[in-house]
Amino acid sequence: MYPLPKQPTPQNTEAERQPVSLEERHAAYSTMLSYLTLLDKHRENLLERGLSEDRIQRNEYRSMPETEQGRRLLASLLRSCGFDLLGVPGFRTCYGDWTLSGPNGFLIPVRDKNGLIQGLKIRLDDTDDPGRKYRWLSSRDMTNGTRSYSWVHVTGDTASKRAYLTEGPLKGDVASFLAHDALFVCIGGVNALNGLTDTLRSLNVTEVVEAMDMDQNTKPEVRKAILAMRKEVQKFKRWKYTKYTWDPAYKGVDDYLLSRVAAM
Repeated sequence: MYPLPKQPTPQNTEAERQPVSLEERHAAYSTMLSYLTLLDKHRENLLERGLSEDRIQRNEYRSMPETEQGRRLLASLLRSCGFDLLGVPGFRTCYGDWTLSGPNGFLIPVRDKNGLIQGLKIRLDDTDDPGRKYRWLSSRDMTNGTRSYSWVHVTGDTASKRAYLTEGPLKGDVASFLAHDALFVCIGGVNALNGLTDTLRSLNVTEVVEAMDMDQNTKPEVRKAILAMRKEVQKFKRWKYTKYTWDPAYKGVDDYLLSRVAAM
């Protein structure tokens, strides 16, 4: 009796497609946003959060095309401008034609410290899970699609010595606006820490102020994630680290700042 030869472990020979360079993503997404508009229902949502019409326009929020025809047309327009959509998260092919993938809602540009669009997040119109109102624009695991990463968003005065740390690009945009362009560094989720310290180190800050949601007081899993984030940032002694707290009746720092503006 001879031992049977060991069978090779099946492997996926096609590696997961990675996004194109930041510069290429920014160019494609900026052109894409220039073709889109913002629906009234989405504008009202943003105004209710405390943003001004001017800031809404400057931040380039746009509504997702709501029909398949509109999504295919958008992809066609980008290709006619010379963009190769292979490697741009959100785009994929369907029966040989390029189209945009993702649920209906409005798009939130997620930018680096230089204002370049790293990726786009969607604020969903409809969701069965109240805890998941946002999703990255991605075409992962789709034909000719590309994954997205949870990029860190920078908004506000990048020359500031103080950076507020919070979760969510839209929350950061609103809080920064209500706090007179204070610098906010925003992670995609409480567990999405990749790139956070690199982003902070690229900024000329001397103080980091934690401004995470107040539900950390009632949700042990959220508090655990925030403590892990705090520990990661505090490894770097170059920054003074403080925590910003407010009335827990207001979950997020954006809600609290809006309540202060309304009371004035």
